[in-house]
Parts: sequence; structure tokens; C-alpha cells
Amino acid sequence: MPDLASDPIARQGRIVRRLGRLFRFERAGAFGRRSAETVWRLIARRGDLMAELSRIERHRRQARVPASPELRDAVNALADEVALSRACGETLVAGLDAELRARRGGARPSGLRDGGGGGRLLGRG
Repeated sequence: MPDLASDPIARQGRIVRRLGRLFRFERAGAFGRRSAETVWRLIARRGDLMAELSRIERHRRQARVPASPELRDAVNALADEVALSRACGETLVAGLDAELRARRGGARPSGLRDGGGGGRLLGRG
């Protein structure tokens, strides 16, 4: 097992895998089952890991140490997780937007008077 303190590529791989797990965790809906405080801590942790990964990557490139195939694979897997998480987030936002518009009266006409509460159809006859 590589020494993570002295092997930046092994350290990067470990961070990338942790980030992937955090994105998967969120996408699986696990944030909804946690307290707001815990969710914010997890989000902050994800940000800290991204900052650390960027710092290590900068040093690795300055030292001209090539990335290993394993690290490239892990980064590609993380990119896939991020893309999936982004798509889930965009879907969530679109759903919330539609719900908010409907509550504010900006929804498409349903053919029901009083927003459906009364149930009287319009334009019958």
C-alpha cells in the first residue's frame, strides 16, 4: 500500500474516491434524511476535499509527475458522478420551479376554476 503522505498520486486517488462517494451519497437522496447541520458539514467537507485535490494537483503538475492510469480512471469516474449529480440537481430545481409557479398562479391553465379547489370546469357547453 502506498504511503499517502509521500505519494501525491495515491493521495489524489483517495480524495477523488471520497468525493465520488459524497456525490453518490447526495444523489441517492441521503441528504434528505440528514439534519441541515449535517448536510452543510458534508457540503463543506466536499469543498475542502476539492480544494485539497486542486492544491495537490497543482504541486503534482509543477513537479511534472505524470498521473497514473488508476488516477485518470478515478477522475473520469468522479466526472461521471458529478455529471449525474448535476442532472439530478437540475431536475430537482425544475420541479421546485414548476411547483412554485403553480402556487403563485403562474401554471398553465388546467381548465378548472379556482385552481382546482372548486372543481368547476370552464368552457363546458
